[in-house]
Amino acid sequence: MNVRTTIFLLAYALCWLIPPALAEEPMQIKYLGNNVDLVSEDYYLALITAALNATESSHGAYQLVFTKEPLSSERKHELLVVGEKMNVDRLVGFPTQKGARVGLIRVAVPLLNGFMGYRVLLIRKEDQSRFRSIKTLSELAQLPMGFGKGWEGHVYKHNGFSVAEPLTMTSLLKMLAGKRYFFVPLSVIEIDDHYEIEGARVENLVPEQTLLIYMPLPVYFYVSPEYPALAERLTAGLTYIKESGKMDAIFKEHFGARLHRLRLSERTLIELSNPDDDGSLGAPNHALLREF
Repeated sequence: MNVRTTIFLLAYALCWLIPPALAEEPMQIKYLGNNVDLVSEDYYLALITAALNATESSHGAYQLVFTKEPLSSERKHELLVVGEKMNVDRLVGFPTQKGARVGLIRVAVPLLNGFMGYRVLLIRKEDQSRFRSIKTLSELAQLPMGFGKGWEGHVYKHNGFSVAEPLTMTSLLKMLAGKRYFFVPLSVIEIDDHYEIEGARVENLVPEQTLLIYMPLPVYFYVSPEYPALAERLTAGLTYIKESGKMDAIFKEHFGARLHRLRLSERTLIELSNPDDDGSLGAPNHALLREF
């Protein structure tokens, strides 16, 4: 028996000795939530799961691991770059040449039909009459606002707002309740009916009833540069569920009731410009507001 034949037989034997589970491990998807008091991660997890299920026959088995940890946005970004503790995240905003997203792999399928850019104001209940009289951007921009540090506060500053940027959601709410500013603009998919500060419900912090802010603001999944195969798989899966209508169904399942309560189409719409807007979202389709 020559050497070539011997090597072939040994390789053939090894194929039978190695269990299938060890021969091809499931793809690991690691997703970390750091702001779960404000953002419900259920929607993003549902999208990831649907995309992975849609590609299971072509890309194989997977294991999705979701963890929660109170991290700063900067620290979370560092972990995403490395790819060990997390390898996919949802990030808000347009990619810029010098921004934090440089080096990450963007999955170029928008996740929210532009709804992250629609904002309702969180205010003190006793100030509702003040906001009811506001009709224009210039009138609203006269009131100081609060916003989370590391969010898209630069967009509001670009549009003439005075913006305080506390580090945490708790500080943001405390300063609003303490009359340090007049409002906090929160996405229509994030704003809630009630808020708590350190476990105690704050009755006088409520969604404003008459105004709706809009700015172009996409949300994408970004993948660690260490996992290009995951980015390719999510792109294929999300494209499929978007074209099939499943993504819209998941969106309405998670946010439909909330958007209906907010009566979006009945509000005075105030549009802001986003200095990072690269035109990739196209013109806003405000007619979508009437679906809720």
